[in-house]
Amino acid sequence: MASKETLAVKKEPPLSYMQHPSPSVSYYIPPSAASVDKNSSNSNDPELILVLSWMGARDVHIAKYIAQHRALFPSSRILLIRSPASHVFWPSLARKHIPPAIRVLKQFAEPETAAPSNGGKPRVLLHILSNGGVSTAARIRELLRKELGRDAAGNRLVIPRYALCLDSCPGNFVWESTHRALLQSLPRWTSPLVHMVIAVAWLIYKLRLTRPAQNLNAEALRRGSLLPRETRRTYLYGTADAVISWRHVEDHAKRAQDSGFKVRKERFEGGEHVSLVRKDSQRYWQAVKETWGGDEVELEAEMLARSNVIKQETIMDG
Repeated sequence: MASKETLAVKKEPPLSYMQHPSPSVSYYIPPSAASVDKNSSNSNDPELILVLSWMGARDVHIAKYIAQHRALFPSSRILLIRSPASHVFWPSLARKHIPPAIRVLKQFAEPETAAPSNGGKPRVLLHILSNGGVSTAARIRELLRKELGRDAAGNRLVIPRYALCLDSCPGNFVWESTHRALLQSLPRWTSPLVHMVIAVAWLIYKLRLTRPAQNLNAEALRRGSLLPRETRRTYLYGTADAVISWRHVEDHAKRAQDSGFKVRKERFEGGEHVSLVRKDSQRYWQAVKETWGGDEVELEAEMLARSNVIKQETIMDG
């Protein structure tokens, strides 16, 4: 009789199919991926999907988002950057972990020219989850600013055009919300210590020595310098979010729209923090797909709807 050890099947880690150049960075290159060249791909998929996870997210949960991206966009590379709580308390650790991702992103940089490349279509789909992802985006921006130089012709290198999905973010500094967010990835017994850390930060803010990082990062997502690089953005958020108020998200969306960004809002009634997929998975991923495809996907959906109406009218007339 076979032993239990013989019968036992070793379970692979959730993201075992990805490369892991650092504890915070994972990278997936599908067999069907084209070379990193803005003129080489005939696919309508993003050349790169950049996923910036929420703080303390476990791989078993992140894997569900990665799997769906693979299903929707099978020829896309996927770059994942995690946001552990340690990056909040030790920023130097983040600067040590993130560089492998910067090396990947530099491959997609393009010269800043008057005429947008690729007919103005986006090359990258950026999926940011919660303020942890927003914080990672700020670090990436800082590192890329130092790393990107000029091409052989002297043109300044910039990030490629992108479409943006914002899940449960951005939100401003609120004491209780910050405490909940940090405690999601820390033991419960650390609660008093977390309150102490937030108290020190709050005092610094009150003395106007600096401003909350959450507020600064949220404002950075509305900078006019992003307008030439961004095609459209979608805010996905829930009214039952206990970490980031849906009102903060809607206020940010309005300000972004007033600043010239092309904005779409998807409000999930009763949706909780980074749990919108549980509320309505089909609606969530359709919004992501349409954020990428833009007008083409919207037109296709409209034509399909009209076709269904015509079919229904034909059946009724018959």
